[in-house]
Formats: sequence, structure tokens, C-alpha cells
Amino acid sequence: MDDTRIAAADAAYAAGDWTTAAREYLAATAGRSEGSGYAFHRAGNALMKLRRFDDACAVYERALEDGTYTDESAVACNLGTARATLGSFSEAAPAFERALNDGGYAGRYKALQGLAGAFYQMGRLEEAADAYRKAALDDRNPDPGKALNNLGLCFIALERPEDAVGAYRAALDMPGYKGRGRAAANLGMAYAALGMHDLAIASFERSRDEFGYSLTAAMEAAYRSSLEADSGPSRVEGWSTGEMPPVFSEPDEQTASGPDSDESEDVSRFFTITDAEMRAADRDARRRERLDEREARPLWLTLMTWGSVVVVIAGILVGAYLYGVGYPTQQMTVLGMMEAYGAGEAVDSYWVAVPARDVDKAMSSLPPAWTSYEIVRVVRAARTSKADVAVVLEQGGTVTYEISLAREGVGWKVSGVASSFSSMDGGL
Repeated sequence: MDDTRIAAADAAYAAGDWTTAAREYLAATAGRSEGSGYAFHRAGNALMKLRRFDDACAVYERALEDGTYTDESAVACNLGTARATLGSFSEAAPAFERALNDGGYAGRYKALQGLAGAFYQMGRLEEAADAYRKAALDDRNPDPGKALNNLGLCFIALERPEDAVGAYRAALDMPGYKGRGRAAANLGMAYAALGMHDLAIASFERSRDEFGYSLTAAMEAAYRSSLEADSGPSRVEGWSTGEMPPVFSEPDEQTASGPDSDESEDVSRFFTITDAEMRAADRDARRRERLDEREARPLWLTLMTWGSVVVVIAGILVGAYLYGVGYPTQQMTVLGMMEAYGAGEAVDSYWVAVPARDVDKAMSSLPPAWTSYEIVRVVRAARTSKADVAVVLEQGGTVTYEISLAREGVGWKVSGVASSFSSMDGGL
């Protein structure tokens, strides 16, 4: 290798100048694999920073051709990560397995988590769960909570919510785990699936109130369902219906005797009327009031009022349409799709009517797993919109994806997914 170029590449790499670093490392190899493992390895890392994952895969493969390079396991793990980011999970899995062949590899937990994610995406859920379990038990894993949380997701997909509860509770016991809010919310989903609604409510509220986690639409729905299922008799000042003591003492002989009157009959009926009868009486009273108001109001005033209301409503609807307002909103559609995809669920319901293979191809632009994501911008229009979603990858770095949406009925559905690096010019 050209030591002068290696020194220049190392300096650029340390300064975060990834383009220069990649160019100098590749130039230092002079196209030879033998003895160039270090240069190809570092060049691949720089290309990953530049989000040029296809090129990174090719360079990592060249590094693996150097039989003398001692960091082969790290290269194989990085190759698996690059392939998984491209959605090539069946090719990513062998790369992660190659990294695991080295029993002394310090980053085994990384390879295990990457392998688990690839297995999950391929539907090999039992193997994914086993890999996540091993990653969580690895003594060198600085963040086992992430593996435990993902292990819980595998158990949910396997319809084993009891096991998922154990995984999520273990994740919550990791004080340094930054995803405890998500783990608590997932624990609530598992409890809800088991019908343990009191525990589900407590978990959802802990996720929201203690950890500041924003529940997804599905989690909110499960939370509300658990509240309804767990709600006992209504409470009034510490007493529940059916337990409330008498409001009045029993009447003595004087108040119990004497002539009845219409007033006394009405008062006694108030304490015996049912809730349904009270609601019906209230509706009848309101209906009579509206009829009385209509009779007293001139016809021309009524027509003018309703005409003004119609014009205002029409203006609001037209303005809302032109501004891109709809239900579900752009944000709801994008977040719902991302949540479903991250959980390994079908996303077709969030897309416009296109062939399933086109949906799968577009969704493969997204990484198989991530730490977090957020919508950073929404560009609204009457018929089409765009949303930029910043995804924080598990291996580090942030990738921004452009989600295209089209109006369907009154709401929005996804029409395309594009990653920012797909439009980059080739070359360094």
C-alpha cells in the first residue's frame, strides 16, 4: 500500500472528510486486495458515512479478500449492516454469520442484533428471537435493553405475549436504556393482549408520564380499550355507584303522612328515574326549545342565517382542501406506515392502490431497523404532498427519506418512498 496516501486518508478520516478519506484509501490500494484489508475497510466505513451503501458493500467485499487482515469479523459485520440497509436481508444474514464465526470478536452483540433483524425481516421469527436473546446476554453489549425490546417484538409476532411481557420488563430494568418509554408502551400492548387491563393502563401511563413517550395511534387505541374494559362502577366523591350511602335519613311519621301533590310526585320521580329516561327527557326538552325558537324567528332571518353558514363552511372546506387538509392526515399516514413497517406488519393499507411487489420494492429503501425517526417537514398541496422523515440508524447516523403522498378520498396515502442517497451522483 501507498503509505503516503494512507496517512492522508487517516487524517481526512479523523477530520470527518469522508469523501477525501474514501478516495485516498482506495488510491492507496492500487487495486490490489492482498495486504489492503485496512484501506478497503476504512474506505467502506467512509462510504457508509456518505450513505453510499452499494459502494460500501463492494469495498467491504474487497477487504474480505485480504486473507492477512485481522479485522475480518468487523468488516463482515459492516458488510451485513450495509446489505441490510439496502433491504438485501438474505445477503446480509450470511455476512453477520461470518462475523460470528470469530469467537473473540468484541462486537459479537452487533452481529447478533444485525442477524436478528435480518431474520425478522425474512419471517424467521424463532431464529430472530434466539439471536436477540444472545445479544442481550452478551457481557460486552453496552445497551442490552435494545435487544430485549426487540426480543419482545419477536414474541408478539410469534403470538407469545406472556414471553413478550418478560422481555419488556427486563428492558425496563435497564437504567441506561434510552428506549424505556417505548418498552413500557410495548409492555402495555402485551398486557392488553393478555386481557390484563389494569397493568396495561399502568404501563401506558408510565410510558407517557414518566418517560415522555408519545403513544402511537395503535397504542392510544389499546390504552382507551383497556380503560373501558377496566372501568368499574362510576365514582362520586370516593363512593362508587351501588355503594353510596343514603343521601337523606328515613322519613319520620310526620313527613311520611299527609296528602300527595303533583310537586311531591315530581320530586320523588327524580330519585327513581333511570339514566336512560333522564337522557330521553332531556332530548325532548331540547327539541321543544328548538321548535319554539323556530316558530318565533322570521323565515327570512332563518334563510339568511343558514345561507351564511353554508358559505362559511364551503369556504373552510375549499381552503382546507387546497392546503392539503385531510383525514387521515399526512402525518398520521406516514407515522402509521413507519410504525407498521418497524413492527414487521403489512403496510399495504397505507399505500395507494399499486401492486404489492411495487410496495415491497419501495419499502426496501427504508432500513430494516432504527433507533428513532421523526417527521421533519411536510410540504402540503391539494392533491399531492411530501413528508421528510429523518431516521436515526442503529449503527449511527441519520438518513432522511422523502415520502410522497397522494390524496385518496378525503385522506392521504403513500405513493412513493425515496432515500436521499438514491439521487446522489456517482463517484467520489
